[in-house]
Amino acid sequence: MNEIPWVPWSDAAFERARRENRPVLLHIGATWCHWCHVMDVSTYAHPEAIRLARERFVCIRVDTDHRPDINERYNQGGWPTCCVLDADGEVLVGRLYMPPHELIPLLESTSTPGQRWVIGKAEPEAMPTLPVAVEDIWAHVKKGFDPWHGGFGELEKFPHVGTNEWILDRKQRGANDEGMLQKTLDAMAAPGLYDPVDGAFFRYATRDDWQVPHYEKLLDDNARLLRLYARAGVHDEVVAGTVTWLLRHLWTGKGLAGSMDAHEDFYCSDEHAVGPGGWGRAEGHPTIDPGVYSGWNGLAVTALFRASARLGRPGLAGLARMIMEVLATRVDADGAVSRLEGGTKGLLEDQALVAEAAVACGAWTGDASWLDLAGRCLGWADRNLGLPSGYRDVVEGGVGALRQARRPLLANAALGEAAWQLFALNGDPAHRAIAEHARDGALAEAVRYGFMAAPAAALAERMARRPVVAKSNGPAMRDALWNAPDPDLIVRLVSDGTPPGTALACSATACARPSTDVAEVLRHAASLR
Repeated sequence: MNEIPWVPWSDAAFERARRENRPVLLHIGATWCHWCHVMDVSTYAHPEAIRLARERFVCIRVDTDHRPDINERYNQGGWPTCCVLDADGEVLVGRLYMPPHELIPLLESTSTPGQRWVIGKAEPEAMPTLPVAVEDIWAHVKKGFDPWHGGFGELEKFPHVGTNEWILDRKQRGANDEGMLQKTLDAMAAPGLYDPVDGAFFRYATRDDWQVPHYEKLLDDNARLLRLYARAGVHDEVVAGTVTWLLRHLWTGKGLAGSMDAHEDFYCSDEHAVGPGGWGRAEGHPTIDPGVYSGWNGLAVTALFRASARLGRPGLAGLARMIMEVLATRVDADGAVSRLEGGTKGLLEDQALVAEAAVACGAWTGDASWLDLAGRCLGWADRNLGLPSGYRDVVEGGVGALRQARRPLLANAALGEAAWQLFALNGDPAHRAIAEHARDGALAEAVRYGFMAAPAAALAERMARRPVVAKSNGPAMRDALWNAPDPDLIVRLVSDGTPPGTALACSATACARPSTDVAEVLRHAASLR
């Protein structure tokens, strides 16, 4: 009787709440979340909180990284989220971190014996239907840029990798980015958001000058940033340092673990200070979340191929292939991807990012079986997650807000990118149709996102150009082309009679002559577009 009897989210838990006429206490946290740990050891350990929870509630605990679909619908603006729900999953009240003197009255007031709550059922939010113009999104990017410190937004600074990747796309096509990209990459690579002692990036900084970071480090953030810096061809020390951190701290033997938590004592030691923020090494070590999340590992696959080409380290590509072999075991015969081994299946993020990783693996290795795997992932999403425009994040059904369709912009953009690349490689019009459907949904959602809608705009701009594939006979030319400043070129290793050490650019209807010169291949690709 000394702890709260948490159970996982399930239909059975809500059935019990209905049967016993109890409300539901829902906690959403994360392994890497500092205040989640504080709430566990203080608030949820208080005897009166335990008594009330045990006697009056069905207590459900959700890890946001395991179930992003639940977090998307019930999060109250951060972690930990604490909600009281009725037995149908409707929110009665929701809060963030609460000390015992706040949680206990809330539990008492929402569970008084004989009390009946009368609430209006939440109506599903109408989805936007009109696409946002690409240039309108670009205007938001320019307006949101911080000209003093780089980056986007005010006060707290997040990396916003998708926005920076779109700026990189446009810059590599010859547009004037007004210095936004370089200033941001330089600022993020300096001590502050980036950890020069242990490598890798913290989740965000609490000041607009990128200092005083929140100390958690997440795989998805670092995989995205690794890919960005490797593509941009700057700060190779950051690329190498991030790779070192991934291998040293997150490698499990069966993929990469999900995160390292925000262990402040590890960084906030004055005698070990290493940077302007006054943080450095201390005793102990942050906890690692051992979960190997499929979508995040898919991001790591694409990033490791990029880093392999950038750093000239073929072993990183070998590691990417090892991770891809693990992810292949998570894809069932129909194409549904499990987020964790034996975990939730068919989340749009996992379908998209595993498909994108499989396309990258097929292009890097020349093995068409990876392209077939990508097609299965995309086909499952198209059959099971489709909306009139775009794709929902999880199959229809479940309890409470899970019945409401959500159409996440980032996952739709990622699905569209994977489908467009696969279409370029195999010419299947079904994959082009998936890309178009995902693009339309992402652009319709852009009205809610401001400058963070950049991935939708990036996909739209890419799809407005004729896809061109550079077929490379030999790894040296392949690596050189992966490093080339062409955001629209898809590079595939081949052994089809092309002269060794050469590459040729091909569209759906024509091919240029083979060449050993990277610049010439890029000129041919531009002509074919």
